[in-house]
Amino acid sequence: MLGALISTAVDTADPFEPKTLGEAQTDPSWECWKAAMAEEKQSLDDNHTWNVVNKPEHRKVLGGKWVFKHKRGVNGEIIRYKARWVVRGFEQKEGIDYNETFALVVKPMSYKAIFAVATALDLYMEQKDVKTAFLYGDIDEEIYVEQPNGLDQIPGKVCLLKKALYGLKQSPRIWYNTLAEFLKGLGFHELSSDLGVFTRGNYYMAVYVDDLLLVGPKKSEIEKVKQSLNKRFEMTDLGPCSYYLGMSVRRDLVNRALFLGQRAYLDKVIRDFGMAECKPV
Repeated sequence: MLGALISTAVDTADPFEPKTLGEAQTDPSWECWKAAMAEEKQSLDDNHTWNVVNKPEHRKVLGGKWVFKHKRGVNGEIIRYKARWVVRGFEQKEGIDYNETFALVVKPMSYKAIFAVATALDLYMEQKDVKTAFLYGDIDEEIYVEQPNGLDQIPGKVCLLKKALYGLKQSPRIWYNTLAEFLKGLGFHELSSDLGVFTRGNYYMAVYVDDLLLVGPKKSEIEKVKQSLNKRFEMTDLGPCSYYLGMSVRRDLVNRALFLGQRAYLDKVIRDFGMAECKPV
């Protein structure tokens, strides 16, 4: 059926998200950002993302930067500080640093269809978040990247990548292929109309990069899929779907209704345009 069919917040200003390492170091929440950086570096090391080698003489070394983000809950509250070491992918040259690129994510009409079917049939909707998703796939190209700054570094050394990394042009393709191959081993198959949606009987999984939405009639079967995912990837279980792709999700099971809201996003747009103090007409 789904194949045939195939979109709350806070009133206060968003806390500051640093644009650079320097801004993070002067932010009141620096200790939180610093801990997030250390956690990210540990994940990179644990995943054997690179080998630290001498700087090559005749190969370009790509730059990198820290990207800082807040992970938010259903009401817009901060539940986690996130830091990612991201490659400056715009420095890559096609044919040398990469060959194929694409990013497959679930289409808006598809996840809206999933919401509609889940609401009509009283299906369970659960979410999982893949930690450092882009680090799970191997790369074929020879790519060198700067060591992460702001942490301990080895002078004169650079990182020779063994795994994909955020910012690389080929990383989304590598991650999707890695996840798709694993899901097929669990009996899932992607929809021909939307490769970001996987199905297995009456169970559906919508994939938006590292955000997985699992939908089906039996909670126990969804839990089995979760356990299989946990064995392959490091993941965070977000429980019942209540906040999806920047939207609050509220279900009324009695009346079989579902409500999506973007209050937090709209408040941010109003603030960005300097209209927070304007009175409604």
